Formats: sequence, structure tokens, C-alpha cells
Amino acid sequence: MRTSIALPLFLLLAPSAAAQKFTSKGQVEGIAIGYRWSHSVGRPSELLLRLENTTTDDRQLSLELALSHQGFTVETMHADTCMKAGSKLVGKLNGFWFRPTELTTEQIKSGAVDLELARAVVMVRPCP
Repeated sequence: MRTSIALPLFLLLAPSAAAQKFTSKGQVEGIAIGYRWSHSVGRPSELLLRLENTTTDDRQLSLELALSHQGFTVETMHADTCMKAGSKLVGKLNGFWFRPTELTTEQIKSGAVDLELARAVVMVRPCP
């Protein structure tokens, strides 16, 4: 009886557990930017980005994100791409992830690391 209840419950809850929330960093000229940290056991932490073109036009974009610890920028990440109207680019699936080399998982998990949008250039331009 327990297995017959546990399996449907697991199947119902598994997708929501796998779909972790991204923290919003706001919008820049129609591009919504979000991120989340991935802390896999035995591996360094990874920063996963989520970009969404919320407009009806293609957008060429160049972003620079800065990771700071105790008020000092310790690493930067660059992302350059073209996004079709209404498209989303998410984490490792689309290559928008970053593995910090100057920060430890403990520093990141402690909440002492901040992510800031250092530079954003977004242009209305057709994607190839």
C-alpha cells in the first residue's frame, strides 16, 4: 500500500523539485536576467544564468556580470549572444553558466557573494 501511494506522490513532486527557482536581476531593454547557484556534491559551485527576450524583436546582447565578496569584485563573467523574439536561454543547456575560481562553495553558500550586472549592451538586431 505504501509503495502504491509513494510512487504517484514522487512522480507528482519530482518535476517541481528539479525546477529550482532563479533569482531575478531585473530587465535590461527587454531582456529578463535571472540566476541561481548549483552546489553539486564533490564539485565546485556553478552560477547558472537564465535570459529571456520578452520583446517581439530579436536582440543582440553583450553582458558582463561581476561577482563580489565583501564588497570587492573578485571575478567577472561575459555573455554575448543573439536572442530571437520570445526565446529563453537557460544555464548549462545553452552554455550560460560560470564556475568561479576565486570563490569557494562555503563563501557562496554563506550569502557573502553578490552578483551585479556590471555592463549591458542590448541592440535590436535580427539573429542569423
